Amino acid sequence: MTPMARPLLLFGLLFTGIAVDGAWLSRVLWGLAPDLVLLVLLSAAVRGGLPTGALLGATAGYLRDLASGTPLGVYTFAYLVAGIAAGSMMTMLDFDQRRVPAATAAVATVLLSLLTGVVVVVTGLATVHWLELLWSGAIAAAVNAVLARPVDALVRGAERAARRRHPAKPIAYRVFR
Repeated sequence: MTPMARPLLLFGLLFTGIAVDGAWLSRVLWGLAPDLVLLVLLSAAVRGGLPTGALLGATAGYLRDLASGTPLGVYTFAYLVAGIAAGSMMTMLDFDQRRVPAATAAVATVLLSLLTGVVVVVTGLATVHWLELLWSGAIAAAVNAVLARPVDALVRGAERAARRRHPAKPIAYRVFR
């Protein structure tokens, strides 16, 4: 694949997460919807480092701002901070261990919801009911923890597909070679 394959695949996963969230997950009751965009961001940032985390974080937040209708910058800032934090944890976290993706997703979900609440309060956009925000953040953290490993496997598969040394060749070419 080309050198642009990895970024295109990761951005494709972000766009898919935004589309699935907007089409189906936004209708789930009691805040049980996972944040697929955050899970893709965490997995890619921990595996790719600080530059990957910062770029994907800013992109994910901007897409979330556009899709949710919030003022631009609320989610952009929060996801950028999450991407930078996850990318800087690259050397400290071993995402191949069984419970690390789940724990990382749970902690990041709660911190992201708190950071988003702080941004909303500081900018004066609205008042925040902190207990309700913590409750919904805890529920979302539990759901994200369950889905962290499958999403990480999806991101690893996309990165593995981007690293293929030889592009797919026609079968006839392989037979005659």
